[in-house]
Amino acid sequence: MNRQSTIASPVSIPRFLVFWVGANFLGGFVVGLLENNGLQFMATLVLTGAIVGTAQWLVLKSQGGFRWWPVASALGWIVSTLGVIALSGVYQSVAVLLWQTFGLWEVFWLNLVREPLVVMGMALAQGWILQQHGRFQTGQVVPTPWSWLLVSLLGGALQGAGSAALCALLCQSLPSLLVGLVNGLGWAAYGLTTGIWLIRQQAGIEESL
Repeated sequence: MNRQSTIASPVSIPRFLVFWVGANFLGGFVVGLLENNGLQFMATLVLTGAIVGTAQWLVLKSQGGFRWWPVASALGWIVSTLGVIALSGVYQSVAVLLWQTFGLWEVFWLNLVREPLVVMGMALAQGWILQQHGRFQTGQVVPTPWSWLLVSLLGGALQGAGSAALCALLCQSLPSLLVGLVNGLGWAAYGLTTGIWLIRQQAGIEESL
């Protein structure tokens, strides 16, 4: 039986990683551009999942089985965002405690704590799609959602902390049209983390075929 794979062959692995990181950078850049040019609420709270998820789908779509990726990403992001808004007092208290304990600056800790929470819903929705795709490839149930969730939370933490650190260094000196680069680089860190996981997951699937 001819089964499709997330990454077509070992030769394509470096290319896949470059495209995946680039797609996350592009999605983050567009979101950052919108945030800094009049659509802050819409970009941050509503559109991020759709924009980043669509950019990711452009890399995944050639493999088949990912048609619902943008929709799942968009809805998952919105659900998480609503949850984070409801729990804002809790994560803000944690961020302040970390700030008072370890120093640096408050926004750094806010981003480090908040971004994994916002990514959570998107990651769960994407993880379900990845599980269905893995089951199609191997004919077995694969434990994708939770491992994808964990690596996505790590990527979200890197994205939040990285964006905060870069913004502290660069945002004041960059024109508003280029501030999106900072957000894009943060999402590139997320892309590198999750891209390496996808490659390792694919290697495990190929071994089971």
